[in-house]
Amino acid sequence: MNVFLKKWIHVLGILSIPIQGLIYVWIGKSIGPDVFHNYYWLDTQIPFIRWFIFPYISWMPLLYISFLYLAIVNRRVYFRTLIMYNSAVMACNLCFWFFATYVPRPIVESTDIAGYLVNFIYQSDAPYNCFPSIHCLTSYLLLMILKRDVVLPSYLRIFFKILLWLIIASTVFIKQHSILDVFGGILIAEIAYRAVHYVSAQYIKREKQVTESI
Repeated sequence: MNVFLKKWIHVLGILSIPIQGLIYVWIGKSIGPDVFHNYYWLDTQIPFIRWFIFPYISWMPLLYISFLYLAIVNRRVYFRTLIMYNSAVMACNLCFWFFATYVPRPIVESTDIAGYLVNFIYQSDAPYNCFPSIHCLTSYLLLMILKRDVVLPSYLRIFFKILLWLIIASTVFIKQHSILDVFGGILIAEIAYRAVHYVSAQYIKREKQVTESI
């Protein structure tokens, strides 16, 4: 049992995903009446397309699957990605708390499965906590990991790239976010990725210098 725990206890780091989610929900319920209307002319030109709800809701399962895969095949990349994810999402939560934003939503009267799912998301997720988009942040972060840190068969790489870009696009097509939210999420993902890689490279360099000096 101890051997099993030693081998797999690192997977428990994935529990940080629901913990961050609980913080997100709590902030959304705690926001007062003073929010910024985060919706501009360009956003009004983007049509509402309810069928984009399908890539949108694929985000959470994909996030868990990605972290589980990394935990199994590459522990070092897994820990780096976990640090990137948590530091970036905590930065987003601070933005939500100090700079609460609001994106208006359309009335969806469609009774098909796509319309039902959109209304379900609208009812379960308050129209706040918009800037920056965590959907876009994490999807773009996974795109960078996929491109630079993970080896996958070409067909899987293409599939996940398409799906992740569809998730990013879905945030504006189902009116969960504005264009500004998308770019904000991508920017924070870039900063988190570069910062963690820089710190990791400095640590490896220092360890190498200590080893060579012995």
